Amino acid sequence: MIQWFKNLSEGWQIAIFGAAVTVGLLVVGGVFKLFKWLSGRKKDPDLALEIIDGTLKENKQLRQTVKQLEEQLSQPQIMADTARQQDRYETTLKQLGQSKEKIKNQQETIRQLEEQLSQPQVLADAGRQQVPQLTQQAKDIAARIEDDAGPYALALKAIAGGNIKKANELLDKTQQFLDKVQERQEEAQAKIYMARMQNASYAGKPKDALQYCDKLTTLAGNDSLIMNEMAAIYFENAKYEEAEPLIQRALAIDEKSFGKDHPKVARDLNNLAQLYQATNRLKEAEPLMERALKIVEKSFGKDHPNVAICLNNLALLYQATNRLKEAEPLMERALKIDEKSFGKDHPNIAIELNNLAQLYQDTNRFKEAEPVMERALKIDEASLGPEHPKVAIRLNNLAVLYQDTNRLEEAEPLMERALKIDEASLGKDHPKVAIRLNNLARLYQATNRLKEAEPLMERHLLIFLQFTRRTGHRHPHLEDAINNYGSLLMKMGYSKDEVAAKLKRLAPEMFD
Repeated sequence: MIQWFKNLSEGWQIAIFGAAVTVGLLVVGGVFKLFKWLSGRKKDPDLALEIIDGTLKENKQLRQTVKQLEEQLSQPQIMADTARQQDRYETTLKQLGQSKEKIKNQQETIRQLEEQLSQPQVLADAGRQQVPQLTQQAKDIAARIEDDAGPYALALKAIAGGNIKKANELLDKTQQFLDKVQERQEEAQAKIYMARMQNASYAGKPKDALQYCDKLTTLAGNDSLIMNEMAAIYFENAKYEEAEPLIQRALAIDEKSFGKDHPKVARDLNNLAQLYQATNRLKEAEPLMERALKIVEKSFGKDHPNVAICLNNLALLYQATNRLKEAEPLMERALKIDEKSFGKDHPNIAIELNNLAQLYQDTNRFKEAEPVMERALKIDEASLGPEHPKVAIRLNNLAVLYQDTNRLEEAEPLMERALKIDEASLGKDHPKVAIRLNNLARLYQATNRLKEAEPLMERHLLIFLQFTRRTGHRHPHLEDAINNYGSLLMKMGYSKDEVAAKLKRLAPEMFD
């Protein structure tokens, strides 16, 4: 169905797409909303006038033009008269004061914004899970959408501006329009679901976004953009086994469509590498990241923000494989690029500051790490709000640093706050929640509160075991979780045999 539409001439695509699908979805302005209504139910003529905000109420000549266009659009032989349809379409645009060129530019703006919202800054956060971040390009493109645009275009603009409530209201309005459409509904519906997913994801509510993955499964077709977006949501929710085939399929489609050195291929490679790293397949991840970096440097130049993303992610992989001297210059270069591109208080800067601080901490440079971590926390609280999952990352990492420098009283409330945020946003069985549980348990253990620590440590082990059983890949922290829990039980007075028996009951596959 989608391919049939793509094979039509450009003029026919504009006429059919504007009339039959979404005047209010892909096209800005009153005429497109009117065309959408015309292709659907024709029970309420006054609705058309309301849709275009009263533009036609006093214009009898234009009413007649629209009536004629409606009659033509409803003819079964509509495809046989493309030229005439396009002529009437353009005439109506001119009468409404909108030039063909302006409409074409508006369509292109929406297309670009759709693309950017589906390509968040996929910077990995050191150690601990991605949270998507809007690209600066998305915000710049959104600024070009005018206030008289259709509800779909304005919804995308609201997402780019971080106005979650307004975006949902506009998407509800768009859905109301869509419900009246009888043809070409699938493509339009997919766009609404995509926008709703993005809205939830950027708001730090990946669980809420999952429902739209289910709805998009039958609508994705061969659209690699939709596949990547669905995979990103699955990734955020640690559903890696569902994300992986989507990314692999998107990569195959994009390599075939655009060649192996296209930026879209780099996007797919980066996403697949992130997934491999999250499932402890570091050797498979590294060549994909290196290839993505080469493509992006060649495509955009060495100082582009997309290059900073690739540098950051490759640096984290080097850090995970204990190659800290290789990782540090990449992180510093990424930070320099983004500070120049976005300024010093952008959320991307917080990610790179956090990662650099983690590296300083790994090399026992605590005095260098602390102010960098505190700056990252301050940026995210100001830009994302105090309950965002990214803020939980900053709180956790700062708390660990406080603990490593024997400031346990300062660390505890930060850890508890981070755990509360992640349980609310990710669910109680997410691997990131397990990390928070482990860190808080270690703090209780350090303050000799072993009975408080034990249920947290057991729960964190069970989350990693569930992950391993579900995905078929050992979580990178599973063995540490077993050792930490065993060590705690020994300190609580359990014998070696009792500890071994308890661990075997929890994880029999680890002791076969």
